[in-house]
Amino acid sequence: MLTGCLFENRVGVKIFGDTSDLISLHKTVRKINMVIVDYELDNTDVSNLLVDFLENIEKAIHRNRGMYYGFQSRWIDLLIVSSLLRSLSEHAVTDDMDEINMHLLEYIIEQTALSVNKQDYIAIINYIEKGLLCVGIKQFIKGFDAIINNKYSYEKH
Repeated sequence: MLTGCLFENRVGVKIFGDTSDLISLHKTVRKINMVIVDYELDNTDVSNLLVDFLENIEKAIHRNRGMYYGFQSRWIDLLIVSSLLRSLSEHAVTDDMDEINMHLLEYIIEQTALSVNKQDYIAIINYIEKGLLCVGIKQFIKGFDAIINNKYSYEKH
């Protein structure tokens, strides 16, 4: 089962699981990322964030086969990825294992990020939940790209 913990710096989250957990999570993220590819939005910051997340999972899988291992992510990246997976899953064919993986990521982020910055956590969740209801996927991704760009440019200064 996937688990996670917040680093002492309160910025990074480590996600742990055995090889089968990580492979299953990878399949879920790839499946949902295909929604972005199908809408020809694979050159967006949202797509890049999901691809980076996939690459982190792959590195963890190949580092230690058969052992309990993991990868790290910034809590805000994990929150965005988790929320996007949930929202975009409505437009993909998912199964029970995908649902379990999304629930586990949501649980990990609730246990870590909510204690770090509740205001950002709530703002991101609200945008994602309301955004897809009001506009199509393409407009949603473009709007979310703007939020990602603003958040990262704000954090760099």
